[in-house]
Amino acid sequence: MSPLPSQAAAAHTVHPCQLCAARSTCLIGQLPVPLQERLAPVHRERGFRKGEVLQVQGRTDHAMLSIKLGTVMVTREGTDAQARAVGLFGRGHMLGLFGAVGHPTQVGAVALSAGRVCEFPLDHLQDRPITDSDFLDALHAVMVRSFASLADWGQVMRLRGLQRQLVAALRLLATEQGTRAVRLPSQTALAALLSTSRESVARTLSQLEASGHVRRIDRWHCELTPRHTELFGR
Repeated sequence: MSPLPSQAAAAHTVHPCQLCAARSTCLIGQLPVPLQERLAPVHRERGFRKGEVLQVQGRTDHAMLSIKLGTVMVTREGTDAQARAVGLFGRGHMLGLFGAVGHPTQVGAVALSAGRVCEFPLDHLQDRPITDSDFLDALHAVMVRSFASLADWGQVMRLRGLQRQLVAALRLLATEQGTRAVRLPSQTALAALLSTSRESVARTLSQLEASGHVRRIDRWHCELTPRHTELFGR
């Protein structure tokens, strides 16, 4: 006997996480399908606006947010209580990770563009998935990626010269966005990240374009050319 249409459809239903462009780096996307399906009832996708505060340093989060689309500036308060940019996160990064282990978050996060996140309330995860070995393995992998990313952004500031710093930042942004055509943050945001002025960022971008290290696609997008590696051989 052939299965009923509804049964056939159910048998071929694909979980949304299996189709997501961020699944290879997202915590939930790395889980076995049965566990993804158990999480489906508590997961929701929502948008965020440019300038929205997505995470506050020192606060214990009650939900994890997986970035699907958009760029987020990560900040850390110094001894003067001023929050300063320490990196940019993009697709696949998780916010609210420390809430999963009962600790306050160590960095703030502000959206540099409009985008979308998947939200997972942590109180719903306490019953079963949070103690599942597959879940914990994926959680640890995402934490390692976040630490490595912050270290990468930290070493950008150790490079000599703004041209090298800016090209290194664009390389990291390409990785975060998962594309060769980089969606540029505002020059003000890049200046804050690189501890320089907006005018210096604008001038340096023009110099990199004129020298053939960067190809400008439009006002908001650019692409590193193969020649950009020459800057790091000097």
